[in-house]
Amino acid sequence: MEINCVQMDVLLSFYMDGELTDNMKSKVEEHLRNCNTCRAKFNILNSLYKDLQDTLEDDNKEEYSTNIYPSRQYRTFKNNLSAYVDNELPQDENIKIKKYTINNKKARKELEDAIHIRKLMKDSFKKTKNESKPDFSKNILKQMDIKESTNFVFNPLIKVAFAFIMTILFLSIIVIMSLSFG
Repeated sequence: MEINCVQMDVLLSFYMDGELTDNMKSKVEEHLRNCNTCRAKFNILNSLYKDLQDTLEDDNKEEYSTNIYPSRQYRTFKNNLSAYVDNELPQDENIKIKKYTINNKKARKELEDAIHIRKLMKDSFKKTKNESKPDFSKNILKQMDIKESTNFVFNPLIKVAFAFIMTILFLSIIVIMSLSFG
């Protein structure tokens, strides 16, 4: 049995957490080798996870620094970045964000990352919406006949639903963390 891209969306978080059996792990790795789209998703998620770890490590280092408070201008940028990306700010606030971004390399990178994450989430939502059936998780597990090849402790449907929710929360936390700690 080969794994398709929709199934990979469900399995990626389990794979990254090391919660798949050796058989399923090898199938996921084979799919990642052969599918550029899923490999790109995995690389982005893996990169975001590593960036989050680095940010947390940097925050621990900054705890002992004498200058741990970001500038007022930077805090304003971070607080308004999501609204800026979603085009929800008034014109004068948009201009402030643009000026700050033009003059700050780190802010440009954060803006690019926020736009990229928003695009990925939007594309993923559209793809899932177009391909999903009324009970997405149940259908995926049924297609894969996952009973024989996993070692889940909880009901697999609950775990898949939890993984999907956690993936969305994880991406949201990354965006919030990058806005807060950047």
